[in-house]
Amino acid sequence: MSDEDQSDLLAELRRPRPYPAVSITLPTHRHRPENQQDHIRLRNLLSETEKRLADDPRLGRDEAAAVVRQLTEAADALDPERFLEGLVLYASAEEARTYLVSSEVPERIVIGDSYLTRNLVSASARQIPYLALILSTGEVRLWHGVGYELHELDQDEAGFPVVSSGAERDGAPNRDGGHGENQDFRNMLTEADRKLTPLLQEAVLPVVLVGLRQHIATFRELSRHGAVLAADLEVGGLLHTTAAELVDQLAPARAALAALDADEARTALDAARSGKRYAAGVQDCWQSAREGRVGHLVVEESVRISARPEAVEGAPRASLVLTGPGSGTADGAADGAADGTAGGVADDVEDDIVDSLVEMVLDADGEVTFVPDGELAEAGGVAAALRY
Repeated sequence: MSDEDQSDLLAELRRPRPYPAVSITLPTHRHRPENQQDHIRLRNLLSETEKRLADDPRLGRDEAAAVVRQLTEAADALDPERFLEGLVLYASAEEARTYLVSSEVPERIVIGDSYLTRNLVSASARQIPYLALILSTGEVRLWHGVGYELHELDQDEAGFPVVSSGAERDGAPNRDGGHGENQDFRNMLTEADRKLTPLLQEAVLPVVLVGLRQHIATFRELSRHGAVLAADLEVGGLLHTTAAELVDQLAPARAALAALDADEARTALDAARSGKRYAAGVQDCWQSAREGRVGHLVVEESVRISARPEAVEGAPRASLVLTGPGSGTADGAADGAADGTAGGVADDVEDDIVDSLVEMVLDADGEVTFVPDGELAEAGGVAAALRY
């Protein structure tokens, strides 16, 4: 899915819907036996959702039954063997949608008048596109990755693999596992670097170097694209591996890319602070977002804040009244649904106002980055770089 298509999808999911709009999120697993238990845990969540809908005084029996039917049919269609790290399930009386995401999500049920899109936004932010160069003595292969999806680029797409014409591949390996670094080997790496140029001109992507330490060091020495060589993975024997095997091997590299993304967000906040364009805390960020001033919102992964939007001088939802003992801390809000059931949350209180804040910023073409918990402790888990 292109960035534009993804943006359109998120915008469509965020639009208001007739009550009730149900959002269910569940952490899942890729492999047996854990993924076989995920379906049982999902059924338990569906049973809890059915009970909340049945107990909701705003809903008639037929309305609640219609939503439960959509949820049940969607759950029946899921295959645990295809699960990733998280499941997001949306349902109303007219539809149900399921999304398997490659990032962890909390176990939650939220019932309101729109779908909870924060977890999809967070998962989307983690889908950093990158290139992975697999280096060996006699051959260089190139893969294109987006999150957990990998595709090897071939001759027609990128001119890879690049193969050495030298005979050093047939000699005995040295104690480092390689065959030395003659000029032919260096020429091969230079040619591979040259073929990166048109790809990086189309889109500047981070490049992960995979291979023996000696090979990676030589490539870095020769490359003209040092600025985009973002991560090294010192492991050999992956030249002819499958996509499924390689994606697991690349996990440390993906984590390194995510850390770089978080670093860039912190740099943006530091620059905003120096330029007096900085907002800290959900209250200030909320007011700035309502004015369309937030250019880059940075949020801790697990922060949840219960709040009631209030009008100020006739402006709807202009200010927030924070509620609940855990407001402003990671996972501090109650797990009760946003509709006020099973948790005592009042009708005008949003279970997690951060979800609405994220959506407000995205609707105004702002950027949202999620960072590890504790990174924004001084700002209550939420900070922003303002446009002005």
